[in-house]
Amino acid sequence: MMGEVDTVAKRAKLAPRKNPYWVGISGGRGGVSLGYRKGARSPGAWVAKIVVNGGRLEEKLGPTDDAGAPAGALSYKAAVVAALEWGARQYAAIEARQEAGGGSSGQHTVRSAVEAYAKARTRRSGCNGKIAEGRLAKHVLSDQKIADIPLARLHAGAILEWRARLRGAGADGPEEAGAARLAPSGANRLMNDLRAALNAAYEAHRRELPAHLPAEIRIGTRAEPVTEQARQQLLTDDMVRAAVEAAFEIEEDGHFGRLVMIAAATGARYSQLGALRVAHVQPALSRVLMPGSKKGRAPAAKAPVAVPLASDVLERLAPAFEGRAADEPLLMRWAYRNLGPFKWEKDRLRALGPAYEIDKQWAEVVRRARLPAGTIMYAFRHSSIVRGLRAGLPVRLVASLHDTSTAMIEKHYAAFIVDMTEDLARRAALALRNNSNLEAVFTAPKARLSFSQKTES
Repeated sequence: MMGEVDTVAKRAKLAPRKNPYWVGISGGRGGVSLGYRKGARSPGAWVAKIVVNGGRLEEKLGPTDDAGAPAGALSYKAAVVAALEWGARQYAAIEARQEAGGGSSGQHTVRSAVEAYAKARTRRSGCNGKIAEGRLAKHVLSDQKIADIPLARLHAGAILEWRARLRGAGADGPEEAGAARLAPSGANRLMNDLRAALNAAYEAHRRELPAHLPAEIRIGTRAEPVTEQARQQLLTDDMVRAAVEAAFEIEEDGHFGRLVMIAAATGARYSQLGALRVAHVQPALSRVLMPGSKKGRAPAAKAPVAVPLASDVLERLAPAFEGRAADEPLLMRWAYRNLGPFKWEKDRLRALGPAYEIDKQWAEVVRRARLPAGTIMYAFRHSSIVRGLRAGLPVRLVASLHDTSTAMIEKHYAAFIVDMTEDLARRAALALRNNSNLEAVFTAPKARLSFSQKTES
């Protein structure tokens, strides 16, 4: 905005309006801004504004040196100096008034921003909101030093000091904040939540908060470099088959078994499996139309992707789609009713809920199938992607089948892509010994030519 108000010629082009054209001139804790208010018939006027701890104060400094201005009118540079001097005088007075009880009645803090964000996030998505709420409560709200800072006083240094306490590098250590040490990937997820909470608070109360606050938030919550790649759990085909069989053994009616079988056969995310409907199965075409995931912020829903299914998978999946309405959920699970202390019975079938609901059943699968300790169901996805790469499928096709990007495949499965391309390249390698396959390739054109000549004759 400075480029619009710093000269007489530029100000002459601005439209008259009651609300000033503001420009921040002090990014410090005083939050001083200079405004240019242009009247329809009278010369413009300079206005100063200061925001401290949610308290806001404005004052007219004097007329601008526009055309027709009276004697003593202020130029842009003189107005900046006057605004800074005025801001320095007002800052102490505002803080003293607030400490005496005369401050803003709705002072906004990091705590209030986090709590408001957690409520809004939970309204959008109950499960994800609760996860974010728990993460913020554990690592932010438990640390009084950061949680009780007024947003108007928040700066990047305070956020970085809190992050140091999370890593155990602070003077008082992480125990005082009640926070466990976080790996870089976990810390980055926490920073995403905190950044969203603080930015939402600034957007809601921007007239009461200093203009430099978004920059402080951005600097303080920058992502940490993740030097170690997340461990990928890969299962052999025999281990996958053993897991599927164990899942069918757990429930006689096969609901959990079908869930595990489709996860293993498609490599889809749990949320995609929960979105499956009966109509998505196309047995005549030996495939399932897998809905897109909810990752990202695309305004339109992703189109389903056709994923081939083996005949034996379709055969075991048949009870889930035969004789059922097209819009019913394909995969179901039992809801239980409490009959008393430690007594439960099956009540009704319902659609899949949050992923944590299957934790106990999956732990039993890991035990029965003798999978490595700590194996998670997401290992099916890793294994499915690697299986496709080892089979020589194009990277783009593997990415499409698994609702991800080629960049993500190349980033996380580079070693398997190298193996795949090496196998393909080896087939075309020159052999010094007589190679029947290569000989057939080179002699094939001659054979076709000979056949053509005979036909023409």
